Order: sequence, then structure tokens, then C-alpha cells
Amino acid sequence: MLISIIMAVYNNEKYFPLAVKSIVEQSYTDFELIIIDDGSTDRTPVIADEIAAGDCRIKVIHQSNQWIYASFNRGIEEAEGEYIYIVNSDDRIRQGSLALMAEKALRYRPDVIWTKVLIHECDEEQNIISYNQMNLDNWVDKERYCPDTESVHKIWPFLFVSSLAQNQANLYRSELMKRYRFRNDVYGADTLFNLSIAPEIKTAYVMKEPVYDFFIYQKEGMNASTGRFYPYEHQMFNEIYTKYVELFSSWNLPVESYKEILISRRIKQISGETGSLLCGNCVMSTEEKLEYILNVIPDETVRGCAKWGKREEELESRILSGIRAILVKEQIEKRSKMHFVYELLDSLLRYEKEEEDFRKIEEAVWNPLNPARIGRIFYDKLEKSC
Repeated sequence: MLISIIMAVYNNEKYFPLAVKSIVEQSYTDFELIIIDDGSTDRTPVIADEIAAGDCRIKVIHQSNQWIYASFNRGIEEAEGEYIYIVNSDDRIRQGSLALMAEKALRYRPDVIWTKVLIHECDEEQNIISYNQMNLDNWVDKERYCPDTESVHKIWPFLFVSSLAQNQANLYRSELMKRYRFRNDVYGADTLFNLSIAPEIKTAYVMKEPVYDFFIYQKEGMNASTGRFYPYEHQMFNEIYTKYVELFSSWNLPVESYKEILISRRIKQISGETGSLLCGNCVMSTEEKLEYILNVIPDETVRGCAKWGKREEELESRILSGIRAILVKEQIEKRSKMHFVYELLDSLLRYEKEEEDFRKIEEAVWNPLNPARIGRIFYDKLEKSC
């Protein structure tokens, strides 16, 4: 058969039948659907078996709970199709999508067909509240065929900035996928997977038609990788940034074709990292959050990225804004070792500064618990203006 579709599901009895329906009702029929039940404890296993009993194209595999990317790996091992496509159990593919992908696969036989994912905010019934939230539909406005490695390399900065290479919702040649495995320790394993296979991709095709609907649910806790604090997130973002710099450099791409987009995304991620400290699952105290922001986030990789792009002031601004967001919602005791951070912000934001404010800012900048000297850029500007 041409296409194997893999769907990992865990305790999702409400939505995964809808995801399956979006597949089995496609006009194109030369596919198999492999459902990996990842140790569900609700009615998901029963429903999956009932669905499979009525359709010979569907196979269900039950396993102990191992998380989503381990489930993808299991499905890839079992897949018999020439190509593999992954669909999340709370999303769906659009009508006619399989036929479109099959037509391109049979015509071009590429290693990968990059497919466009539209992100929608929806309610608990999958009623769309905000359509195409990140406006990704406009990023990919024409089809592109890459017949050789040189053209694949040249287009990859576009795959990065358009987010096409940021997820696993693409049609991959099966023999390519089976040589690699998804990591199972970070939520960004899909991006890292695409990075790992990048040197192997010799031909590729970019579809302009939207294929996949990704849902962000309003209800808290319903989205696996959003609205939560992950202790590994900072290092994950650093790894992705570093690997991309190394990859593009090894391909001898012009620095100007990728420098700005890599730097811009990594610096913008800093605001998300500080914001995640306010998520409900973050158990850090206010003191620990402030220490994390000053000691973990502006590490050598991040500071080097900001320096490369001459965006040190933007980095400092994002870190200070993140600190301010925390101190607006949480209080830091005066006797805390991190109280100097409050004094730093209070003095920086004071419209008419007195000598005491300058002293507090300077002391905060050179505090041992502020190794990156956050605030120094603004302090230097204040000194010059005086």
C-alpha cells in the first residue's frame, strides 16, 4: 500500500473517534491506519477495537503507557506502507488530503512531502473560535519541488520559518523513517526528528494546500505542550537552535539566509520561557523563579545568540519583562536573597530617579546571583544620559 497512518492515543475517548473519522471518510482508500493505544484507562481501548473490527484497514496495538513519541516509534515499526503520515488523536486531516498527498507522492516520489498545518483555537466540542490562529496558511502560498539535495538545502530556512519542519505532520518515505527514532524525553521531539533526518533528505515537495487541522483547546490542561512549565524546555530550545546553526553551516548556506530567523526565534522564546513559570504546574517558589530567570535562562548559548544578532538589549528587556510579570502576581519578601530583583525593577521603572535608585540598580547588576548582569545595559544608558 502507499500510505500508513499512525495515530497514538491515550485516554482520549472523546476526540480520537473524530480523528479516525476524518481518515476513514477520505476519498483515497489505499492506506492502513495503525492506532497505538498507549495504556489508556478509559474506554479508548474498547472503542479502538470496535472501530477496527468494522474496517480491515485499521489495526490496533495495545501497549503499556510509554508516552506519545514512543508510540509513534512503535507504529513506524509496524507500518507497511511506502509512506508514513502521523495524525494526533485530538486533531484531524481535511477532506481530500490523502488524495492530494498520494497524487504528489506518486508523481514525484520525494523523500518527504511537507504539509501545511493550520492551528485553530476551539472549544471542548471542536467548534473553531479562532481560525488559522498563527496565519500559517499565508506562509506557504505555492507548491515547491526540490529534485536534489542542493535545492533541499536551499529551501530549508523557509521550512524553518514557515514551521513546516517544526512538527511530524508530514508524509515521510517509510524507509527513511524506519532508520531513525523519535526521542521520547521532550515535547519538541518532532522538530528534533526533522533535524536528525535532514542530511538524509535528497528530494522533497512542499504542498500549498492545507492538509491538517491542529486544535488548541480553551480548557486548561487539554493541550500537551502548551500552557505548562517544562523544566527541560530551555535546554531543548538551545539544542534546536545550536543544531540548526551547525546544520546550515555544514551545508555552506549563506549566513544571511538563516542568521536572522534563527536568532529571532530563539530570542522570542525567552518570553515564553519566563511566562511558563506562571503556569499552574510550576511548583517553584517566587524566589526560585527569579533565581531561575537570572541564572538559567541567560546562559552562554542565549547570550551568544543575542550577541551574534546584536540583540543584547532585547534579551535583557524580555528577561526584565518576565521578572515584572512574576512580581505583579507574586510577592517577594524583603528578607529574601532575591529581593534585589524587586529593587532593580522598582528603580528602573521609577520616572524620576534619585541617587539611591542608581545605587540599587548598580548593586543589583553586580549581585552574585545575577551572573549575566541583567540590567547593566539600561544602567549604562542611564549613566550616559546623566
